[in-house]
Amino acid sequence: MQKEVIDINELEIKLLIKNIKKGKLVVLNEWIENRKEKLYKIAWSYLYNHEDVEDVFQDTIIKVYENIKKLHKKKYFETWFIRILINECKMKLRKRKREILKEEITYEKNHEDNYNFYEDINKLEDKFKEVIVLKYISEYTQEEISEILDIPIGTVKSRIYRGLKELRKLMQEV
Repeated sequence: MQKEVIDINELEIKLLIKNIKKGKLVVLNEWIENRKEKLYKIAWSYLYNHEDVEDVFQDTIIKVYENIKKLHKKKYFETWFIRILINECKMKLRKRKREILKEEITYEKNHEDNYNFYEDINKLEDKFKEVIVLKYISEYTQEEISEILDIPIGTVKSRIYRGLKELRKLMQEV
């Protein structure tokens, strides 16, 4: 007789999703809190502003709650969440670009950035920036990045290579 192996992480995700559907967002907040450093780094690499990052987290929570029924494969909850987070960051940037005509935006210096890494990474095309941030700032594997961005792993590898090449050029210009 063969025993069925139970994946604890899978059970936690199922319970998390069930609670989100019931409107118990405290559980979602706890899940985020356990991953806050990783998620914060992703949002920070786009926005450079604590208030904007906090706004994006709130918007992401709302989107997750409103769209949780659209998640078909529960095991991909984290990658789905990150995709929403990245999209919210991009929307915030688009809004910011519209506002830039009205006033100049100043970036907070919350993170030590002696080499202007965050500024240089923001100069990259989005397709390169996304993979660099997910790989080197949030420490996702290439396979996980492929799932998060819903692109083939070969594309992830080539974007990392080309993104790093462009980043080196930008960093040498200083």
